[in-house]
Amino acid sequence: MKTKKVELSDELIAEAKVYLETLPKTPEEVIEKWARLGQQVAGDMTEREAMNFLLGNVDISMQAKK
Repeated sequence: MKTKKVELSDELIAEAKVYLETLPKTPEEVIEKWARLGQQVAGDMTEREAMNFLLGNVDISMQAKK
């Protein structure tokens, strides 16, 4: 698998480290997991829904597939 380097904010790294306090993972693994989850969720949203979510204007709930 090919990889690329990306610039991450200090705030995102700090949040990943806090999350890690309860898990045996690295910040990079946590951020990759978050990115994959975001990719999945974003695929089911319109641009407007994604923007509103990122702005904190909406919440997301999950429903099991039938």
